[in-house]
Amino acid sequence: PIYEKITIRRQDYRPPAWLADEIELEFDLDPDRTLVIAITRFRRNPESPGEFTLDGDALELLEVAVDGRILRAEEYSCSPRLLRITQVPEQFTLRVVTAIAPARNTELMGLYVSSDNFFTQCEAEGFRRITYFPDRPDVMARYSVTLRADLERYPVLLSNGNLVESGRLPAARDGSVRHWARWVDPFPKPSYLFALVAGKLVATEERLRTRSGREVLLQVWVEPGNEGKTAHAMRSLVRSIKWDEQRFGLELDLDRFMRSEEHTSEL
Repeated sequence: PIYEKITIRRQDYRPPAWLADEIELEFDLDPDRTLVIAITRFRRNPESPGEFTLDGDALELLEVAVDGRILRAEEYSCSPRLLRITQVPEQFTLRVVTAIAPARNTELMGLYVSSDNFFTQCEAEGFRRITYFPDRPDVMARYSVTLRADLERYPVLLSNGNLVESGRLPAARDGSVRHWARWVDPFPKPSYLFALVAGKLVATEERLRTRSGREVLLQVWVEPGNEGKTAHAMRSLVRSIKWDEQRFGLELDLDRFMRSEEHTSEL
């Protein structure tokens, strides 16, 4: 559904009442019904009092739990734009389970399907179409992301950060083979920078040595057959990394940097 746009004025800015330090995301990827589990560690911001509310958009809410206890319907309220929990501790872990339909996401915000592949567009307010979260740029959290999908249809599973684990899952009831991958981004970031790409893709790769001597992997991911069109993207990526080092003294802090040129996603 498309909701009425809300005007946000700079003079009305208030710091977030609640801060998120870490979030663990699990995706069971399916074009028609993707299940998303979000486990987030929240703490109250002493400099900005306020009730606990999370942004949402076009989500099917399946479960809410605080510190492992599933909440009853009367303990929270859910509207098309907001999840509100009336009583929470000063610090707690929130588990939210939602279902979304990427194949029917015609707004192309959040998680959607294009050319039989999964992509995300979270800037500026697309993350709230994936799960309930304080979807604003001044809430910075570290992300750990586990992706599960059909191996034949989606052999490549990508997200932010570094790949730390991957493997195969037990065969499904229909005999199909599924696999999984876990990505960890150790550096806090706002939700609009979250990215996920999954599908039949191939990569052009180049290794680069940073100013401190670390070797990092650069990848440009495209659909098969488009590998010959990635040279300019790779040259631009190398030059931008070198420019950051020379101009600001900043080097790439991850083990790899990935771009999906099909929808210009950076991971």
